[in-house]
Amino acid sequence: MPDLNRQIDAVFADRDILPEDIPHLDLYMDQVLSLFEQGLSGVKRDPSDKLLTKTMVNNYVKEGLITPVRGKKYTRQQIMQLLCVYHLKQSLRLSDVKALTGREDADFEQCYARLLADKERMRSFIPALLREHLPADTDDANGRLALCLSLCEIAVYMRRLCESLIDSISE
Repeated sequence: MPDLNRQIDAVFADRDILPEDIPHLDLYMDQVLSLFEQGLSGVKRDPSDKLLTKTMVNNYVKEGLITPVRGKKYTRQQIMQLLCVYHLKQSLRLSDVKALTGREDADFEQCYARLLADKERMRSFIPALLREHLPADTDDANGRLALCLSLCEIAVYMRRLCESLIDSISE
């Protein structure tokens, strides 16, 4: 399983935009896009992928996932809100993301900082857990398919847990 070990290491070596990387000044759209592009480019599957676009941000505002921009600049809180949307939309439906981020009562900077601390903690034990419990026979097509099915099922369990937590918001 040496190739899988390398792949696990690569996946868990992702970099994040740190709160100290975000200026305490309001940023124009192009500056926000550059911040995402520079800070998160290591997670791209393909170098030509776009992590965030003007259209995406405008749609997030229109759909209520982030608070409306005043003028043409985005506040630090809105950038933190965008970072939360970015992370959530990878696994959840936009309506679920909106239930979490389309709120005035959330401290997005605090939530994002907690995410980073949780990710750091998860990086310390999840790779070893995967190495211990994943099947080692991933050299053929059947082994890769079976492993991908198992990994996707884990992702489904995690998404369903998130959905259950979101559903409890309105109760």
